[in-house]
Amino acid sequence: MPATSFLFYRTFLPALSELDDAVVLSFDNKTFLRVYGTNVQGMPEHFIHSGNFFALPYSKRPELRTKERILALQERLVNAKTNGLMTLNVPVSYGLKTPIWQYDTKDRLRALEEGLKAALWAKENAKHPDLLYAGFEIGTYDDAMYIFNKASDVGLTRFAAGFGLFSRFIQFRNEDKLKQFEVLAAFNHVLNERGTIEFHVSGGSALNILELLAYANVSSADGSSAVLTGLAYGSVLTASGSLIRANKLKEWGCDCESCSGSDKHTALNQLKSSPEARVRHNICRVRLSEARINEALRENTLAELTERRLKEYDKKELWRCYTMIRKTKSRM
Repeated sequence: MPATSFLFYRTFLPALSELDDAVVLSFDNKTFLRVYGTNVQGMPEHFIHSGNFFALPYSKRPELRTKERILALQERLVNAKTNGLMTLNVPVSYGLKTPIWQYDTKDRLRALEEGLKAALWAKENAKHPDLLYAGFEIGTYDDAMYIFNKASDVGLTRFAAGFGLFSRFIQFRNEDKLKQFEVLAAFNHVLNERGTIEFHVSGGSALNILELLAYANVSSADGSSAVLTGLAYGSVLTASGSLIRANKLKEWGCDCESCSGSDKHTALNQLKSSPEARVRHNICRVRLSEARINEALRENTLAELTERRLKEYDKKELWRCYTMIRKTKSRM
C-alpha cells in the first residue's frame, strides 16, 4: 500500500545529543552508545546503515564490510528505538568515476544478485529480522523492476537503495537524479502489484527532493546534506530550499525554531560564526519540511504540496522526476 507517513534520518552528531529527532548510524558506530549508554529512553529513533562502500576504510579494505560483520555490529546497536537495519548493499564497482548506470548490465545484475543473497542470509540469521531492509545499489528502471520483483517473490517486503552520488563529476549529476527516480518509478509499478512494500532511500536526500520522495511512496530516507553543508561548506538552507554561504549573507529573517529565539542581527552573526548554529538551523528547515509532508499525507494533499515546492525550487530535472513518478504512482 502507499506510504502513509514519511520519516527523515539526519546524520548523527554527538554535539547535538540533546536533540531528539531521528538519526542515521553507520553499522560500526561506537560513539552513539558512548553518548547515550543504556539510556534508551533518551535516545532518538534511528536507522542503522550498512556503511558507505566508497568511504574510508571500506574503499581500501572491503573485507571490513561483509554481511556477517555488518549484522553482528548492527545488532550491538539495536534497541527499542531502532527502526531499521540496512543489509549489505553490494556495489558494481568501488570506483566513483563511472555512474552506476553506465556499467555493463551483467555487472549491475551480478551486484544486485549478491545484495539479494546478503539480504536473505541476514533474514535467516538476524535476531530481529523484522527490522531488515534489503539494501541494493540500483542504476536503472529495468534493474529495479528485476530485483524488486525477485526480492518480493522470496518474501522480502522492505527495500533500501543507495541514492548517494556515485559519480563525482558534475556533468552526470542531473542524469544521476533522473536514474534515481527511475528506480522509484519501478518501485511504484511493483507496489501497485504487490501492495505491501516499504522503501527507504539512503543518501542523496537533499531538502529540495523530500516532497518528491514522499510523493513516490518512499516511507523513509536518510541524508547528510543538512549537517554537511553547515559544517564543511558553511552554508545555510533557505525556506525555498536554496543553499547560501553564511558569510555572504547581508541580512537574515527565518522563522525556524533555531533562529526565532534570537533577534535577526544575533541570528545572522551566529550563522556566520558558528558551524553548530548553521547545522541546527539546517536541521530545523528539514524538520519543518518533513512536518508539512506528513500533514499533506494525512490530508491527501501531497501532490499539491509537491507541485508548490517544485515551483519554489525551479529546477527542470526535478519536474522531470515528478512527471516520471506521476505516471507510475500507486493509486491504491
